[in-house]
Amino acid sequence: MPWSPSRLVLTSTLLAAVTGCASQSEMTAIRLDRDNPKFKSAGCQDSLSSAETHKDIKKARTIASPVLLFFSGGLLLPVVVANAGLDTVDHVDAAKIAESCGGTPQTKGEMATDVAVGAAVGFATSALTPGNLPGAGLASK
Repeated sequence: MPWSPSRLVLTSTLLAAVTGCASQSEMTAIRLDRDNPKFKSAGCQDSLSSAETHKDIKKARTIASPVLLFFSGGLLLPVVVANAGLDTVDHVDAAKIAESCGGTPQTKGEMATDVAVGAAVGFATSALTPGNLPGAGLASK
């Protein structure tokens, strides 16, 4: 079964629905108590700037990951590792945002669990990539 553009769009949509579109930093920033005195501090405002960066990275990853899997013929490991690394940085920055702005940061264990779940979801959705579809691979050529 050939990979069509509509199948790529479906894969991207499913991946976005499963993983969500908001970064951890963005969600942390949204949940902050704006009445907390720390929220108005320079340190808090500086750390909030990273939330916008992570939001943009998350949007790009939602589109780029399925496209990279498609064009690589299903080379999953590099994409999953890259996404897990970006998720880790996002979670660490989210914890810094929470700490700087008077919120409650995630524990390292919670961060590790979230990143592992994200990687597992990425791995599970790899079944939608061309190299992993029935009839794909060298034997079908």
